[in-house]
Amino acid sequence: MQVDFLDRIEPVAPRVKKMTDALLSAVPSIESERARLVTESYQKTENMPVVMRRALALSHILENMPIVIHDGELIVGNFTKHLRSAQIFPEYSNEWLLAEFDTLNERTGDVFTITDRVKDELRETFRYWKGRTVNELATSYMSPETLLAMKHNVFTVNNYYFNGIGHVTVDYAKVLRIGFNGIILEAEQVLDSLDLSDSDYPEKKAFLQAVILSANAAVRFAGRFSALASSMAESETDPQRKKELETIAAVCRRVPANP
Repeated sequence: MQVDFLDRIEPVAPRVKKMTDALLSAVPSIESERARLVTESYQKTENMPVVMRRALALSHILENMPIVIHDGELIVGNFTKHLRSAQIFPEYSNEWLLAEFDTLNERTGDVFTITDRVKDELRETFRYWKGRTVNELATSYMSPETLLAMKHNVFTVNNYYFNGIGHVTVDYAKVLRIGFNGIILEAEQVLDSLDLSDSDYPEKKAFLQAVILSANAAVRFAGRFSALASSMAESETDPQRKKELETIAAVCRRVPANP
C-alpha cells in the first residue's frame, strides 16, 4: 500500500511529488551487473591483499556499471538501472537467493521480479563464489555445537553472519573540505614516507594504495555522470531541463574530486 506521506507535508514541489510517485509505483526487480563485475575483478586478483582486491573490485564496478539520470533528477548517482531495484553481493552470501529464484515474485513481503537472463547470469557468478563467501568463512570458524545451537534458534546473528552492519562514522566533512584529490595527495605523501624496514610496511602500503585506487574510482564515476549529463543536455529540447543537465555536468566535473 502506498503511503502518501508527502501529501501531509506542505508545500510539496511538483518535481518531488512526481519522482516519489514514480519510485513508489515501480515494481522492484533484481539486477545482476554488480555481481558479474565484482566476480570478474576477483577472478583476476587472486592472492592479492584483501584491501587491494576490494579497491580494484570497486574500481571495476564504478567504471563499468550502467549509469542513468532519471527524468527530473537534480542530484544524480545510481546503483541500479531501474528506479527500484537491487544489486546482488555474491561475495557475502548467495545460496539463500539461489533457492528463492523461482518464488521471489510470490513473497508476502519484499516481492521482486527477476528475469531468466538475470537468473542465468547470477547462477554463473555464484559458481565462482562456492567456498569463498563470507558466510562460508564464518561457518568454518564455528564449532559443531555452535552451529547446532544456531540451527535450533538458541541464538541468531542475523546480518552479522554475512557482513558488517555499517556502524561506522565516515568523515564526509573531510571530503567536502579537500575533495578526493586532496585525500589522494595525502595518501601518496604517506605512501612515499613509509619505512621499508617497518614490519607493517606491506600492510600499510597495500592500504594506502587501496585508498588511492578507491578515491580515483569515485572521481571517475562522477566524470561518467558529467559526460552523460552533457550528452543528454545536447539533445534536450526543454530549456529549463537543458540548463539543469548542463549544471549537473559542471558540478560532476568538479566534485567529488575537488571541494
